[in-house]
Amino acid sequence: MKSTIISLFLVFSLVFFASCDEINNIFNSKEDPNQLGGSGNIPMAQVGNTFDVVPIIGNKVIDLNEKIKIIKNENGVVTMDVECDVPNIPELKTYIDRIPSSMISNGRIKTQLKFKITNEGLQDYFNKDGKPHTIVKYNAKVGDEYKLTKSDGKTITRKVIARSDVDDFPYGLFYIKTITTEQDSRIAGIKKFVFRTNHKFGLVHVEAHMDDGSIVKSYVYTGNY
Repeated sequence: MKSTIISLFLVFSLVFFASCDEINNIFNSKEDPNQLGGSGNIPMAQVGNTFDVVPIIGNKVIDLNEKIKIIKNENGVVTMDVECDVPNIPELKTYIDRIPSSMISNGRIKTQLKFKITNEGLQDYFNKDGKPHTIVKYNAKVGDEYKLTKSDGKTITRKVIARSDVDDFPYGLFYIKTITTEQDSRIAGIKKFVFRTNHKFGLVHVEAHMDDGSIVKSYVYTGNY
């Protein structure tokens, strides 16, 4: 994820998920989709790695003046220190209003986020119970689902909807292959979320599709890869 990790949109989305507990799921397959193996000893997951985000609303790039850095890695389970500005942007009001005041100081969001980053995939822990929820497994096939069930019985589903075998997604100075995962939403005004990931760069792009047809999106760039 390296910046990849987290555009204003991304930062707000992740903080929003973690604080408001909108993420959930249920799983009925023989293979647990939320068991992720592989090595966490990879450049992207190293302590000290930083991430940049490039949130885009319409055709406007938003500067969050973000500071995102990995401060701990325990077998691939990383803790990120996240800090960014809280801009006065109407399109982000849904996220900003739901961020706890304890996370905001002098106009800056300051918090920590937890992910599992390995050479086999990526997970977050932004649910009420702090359970790992898979965003992607790099050996995924179209149609694979990653479901999680919370203690309150609610379910959220992430589904692989596309996989590219050619370098066709623009990413900085590169074109890269990506796996696209779609997540349903129960957040008022938001229809769904879409994540693009790459086996080398991790989470590279996030989109929130709004009910009115607009899309809030962000690139994420990692310093190490």
